[in-house]
Amino acid sequence: MPYLEVKLPRGRKRIELSDKTLTIGRHPDNVLVLPDDLASRHHCVIEPMDTGFRVRDLGSSNGTKVNATIVTDEMLDNGDVVRIGAVEMRFIDPQQANIHKRPEVPDFSAGLDGDLEDLHSAVTLDVDMSEAITDAETHYEKKLRDIINSAREKPFDENDISLVDCKGVTVHQASSAGLETGTEDDAGEAIRAFRLMLLACFRARATDLHLEPRIEHAAIRLRVDGYMLSAVEISMSIYRRILGVIKVLCQIDTSQRNVVQDGHFSVAITGRRVDFRVSLTPTMNGQKLVIRVLDSSNAPSRLHELGLVPWMYEKLRTIATKDAGLLLACGPTGSGKTTTLYSCIREIDVEQRNAITIEDPVEYYLEGCTQIPIDHKVDNTFAKILRSVLRQDPDVIFVGEIRDIETATVAMQASMTGHLVYSTVHAKDSIGAVFRLLDLGVESYLVANALNVILAQRLVRVLCDHCKKQVKPTPVQNMKMGHHLDGVPLIYVPTGCKRCLRTGFEGRRALFELLDVADAMRDVILKAPTIQGMREVADQGLFLTLQQFGFQLVAQGVTSIEEIDRVSGSE
Repeated sequence: MPYLEVKLPRGRKRIELSDKTLTIGRHPDNVLVLPDDLASRHHCVIEPMDTGFRVRDLGSSNGTKVNATIVTDEMLDNGDVVRIGAVEMRFIDPQQANIHKRPEVPDFSAGLDGDLEDLHSAVTLDVDMSEAITDAETHYEKKLRDIINSAREKPFDENDISLVDCKGVTVHQASSAGLETGTEDDAGEAIRAFRLMLLACFRARATDLHLEPRIEHAAIRLRVDGYMLSAVEISMSIYRRILGVIKVLCQIDTSQRNVVQDGHFSVAITGRRVDFRVSLTPTMNGQKLVIRVLDSSNAPSRLHELGLVPWMYEKLRTIATKDAGLLLACGPTGSGKTTTLYSCIREIDVEQRNAITIEDPVEYYLEGCTQIPIDHKVDNTFAKILRSVLRQDPDVIFVGEIRDIETATVAMQASMTGHLVYSTVHAKDSIGAVFRLLDLGVESYLVANALNVILAQRLVRVLCDHCKKQVKPTPVQNMKMGHHLDGVPLIYVPTGCKRCLRTGFEGRRALFELLDVADAMRDVILKAPTIQGMREVADQGLFLTLQQFGFQLVAQGVTSIEEIDRVSGSE
């Protein structure tokens, strides 16, 4: 039967776990009462689930930690340590595989009687209390491997990762025979730990890796599907060594610690190369490190992979074959605009057409295209490079972002003089993109005549197929979707499992809103455009708002209503 080992300065206590919830806190009505000022009155519970036991924090002031990581809801594995203030409780499940044998702990028949103070004088165990319940190395490696092993596909492991510096030189070669962990030095341990972090990023599909120095440790967090997830905590000594490894890869000055530093490196794995962007910023506790993972394998590469409805796909496919025009993608940062436009460019035959991109920075390699990065240090802005590119005999131009009137004007003039132009702008939706251009100061006649298609998009998380739960929609939800769908009998909600890292979601896909700028829409823009007037013209043809597109995904069981409300808002 699973049980808890409660560790105290002078002894340990075993509490067997049953089908009843174990309540923990300072208040006397808890099953386990903690005489610790860092514990809240009702701190957390350990409750039975179908697949085991989980610890759930009850909004405590100082948090509940599992293996030194603050959690709100975490399934417990054999050997996990739950810490509340100064009290440690180790979860033991003899039926789980790979259990580590430990000294037998006697079961006190007296019970807790609501107060752990009785244990201080009740017994002194013949167990070496200096034995740490968790070893730092085992702790971070175990938590990282939990993330690594949760993935469905495991095409490679950490031994297949070669670390390549910013100049393309392989600094740390992959080792198919495995890394030696028993006799490695400090540098070897740092490299091994860093490889495990990179592997966790690959397996979890993380877009960013955060290493954040705190007072006594460094926190490792991953951004997965747009959300930050706490991975593990490591000691500051290991963190500093990892920081040194990364600075060497990026050829960053290791003596500077109080300045902003940037760099890049890459890794070689199974015949492909993945690039990483590095940003270092000084904080109160040292330099914070953020690594952007530029792994194109996680993103769709062709237009048919985006999940567009048929008429949207045909419209975008058509504009890719035109000689001239302007396709404008809009949405907030991180909504997948560049990925979509890259997919459009890949529909073009770059052998017969000269395609040039202007980006800040260049994130992914496009074979057959000329890619130019923006460099503000030497005054190479979007507008300046765009004017230069127009003298390079281009057929297709991708302008990373329209930020000012000069870039907007040149891009629109280029689309009207025989060039196919793709670009992005920050706007709430497709109609809002028109007002964004007008707000920049672009003349209305230029906006009306240059634009062909405006594509707004957002990214929503996809429900985990392994654990999503079918429920009946509430009357309010039915009313909300009823404007767009003829009643949905059942929808799905997230629950959470190991495969989706307890989030209930696995992966993302896009919501799209496509506005076709035809003659009727041009007339509205040329006069005195209003949101209502443009919406009325759009509704006369094929037009789906972001929310309408999202509700179709809800009806298909792809995502949840809460996700659609979160990203699209109310209309």
